[in-house]
Amino acid sequence: MPFSAQVIEGAAARYERERDRYIKLAGRVADICQASIIEGDAVRAQVTSRTKTPQSFRGKLDRFSRRADRNYANVDEVFDGIGDFAGVRIATYRPEDEDRVRQRVCELFCGPDGEAVNVDPKNKLDPGEAQFYRATHCQVFLREEDLAGIYDNLRGASCELQICSMMAHVWNEIEHDIGYKPDGGGPDPAERGLLEALGHLTRSGDATITRLLEANQQRLRSRQGEFSDVHDFVARLRDRFPRADLSVNAGQAYDAAQRLGLKSPDAIEQMVGGLAEAGARGSIERYNKFARDTGRSDATLNAASADLVTVTLLPHLIGRSSTDRSDGRIKSGRLSLLVDVWREHESAPGAQPAGA
Repeated sequence: MPFSAQVIEGAAARYERERDRYIKLAGRVADICQASIIEGDAVRAQVTSRTKTPQSFRGKLDRFSRRADRNYANVDEVFDGIGDFAGVRIATYRPEDEDRVRQRVCELFCGPDGEAVNVDPKNKLDPGEAQFYRATHCQVFLREEDLAGIYDNLRGASCELQICSMMAHVWNEIEHDIGYKPDGGGPDPAERGLLEALGHLTRSGDATITRLLEANQQRLRSRQGEFSDVHDFVARLRDRFPRADLSVNAGQAYDAAQRLGLKSPDAIEQMVGGLAEAGARGSIERYNKFARDTGRSDATLNAASADLVTVTLLPHLIGRSSTDRSDGRIKSGRLSLLVDVWREHESAPGAQPAGA
């Protein structure tokens, strides 16, 4: 039985009052993803955010009112049942990065009441049936530490976060408007045929982009001179640490090098006396033990990441201001935290230097 026009009017009015809250939530989630995934882990992707317009919300309610599985009795049930008032999309350049992004999303956010994030892998890919939809949907809530200050009123509000490749996003969006929300009874056979053709093109595009980025990495590895960006930084140091994924926490390591004015692999090796994976892993192991023993588990390092570079640079950052600038940016608070804990370790009575 369709739900009433009174419920639709009440829900629409409430959304008009609360929309600013969802705008703030979408922006906050997008900012966290940008800082931690795109910049922090050097993932090539685009983060976008949006909130439903009041007109779009009304249209959705009108469609739902004709569905037997959406029989909302009141306005509260509408808001409990719809999770995409705020939306964020992470569109990766390569489909191979989607799972990695999903893992990071589950680390950065939580589900209701601090539980695990609800992940729904909507992989409907079936070229034989002309079906090419592929995206991972995550319903995320901000963690308690991200609800401080002006974000306190976002407690209990959720955001739909979608992860897909850029090429998959092209097909998903067009098919959503033409196939999922058809006007006039479509799509007709011609439209379906063209959607299928587009689907095959997007799959070919995914493969081409992957090969293009692999070729780019090969070229960067042989490049000389100063680092051009964090991706160049990762590519040119990867051979020094073959067992680690240098993309993880790359932004932090790159910031450390930039703060010290180290613009090339040779400059880094000259300052630290050479880069050796075994030595860096040993330094991390000793440093992490100190951090945990002193109740600073929040400042531990990951020995399978670009922290292998960071740990070699930390001794050289002691004494430098946390507001030192490089490339016009104030360096990360996380890096400043690591420097502070490293300093405590080095000055602890009887402590073996972590870099020894």
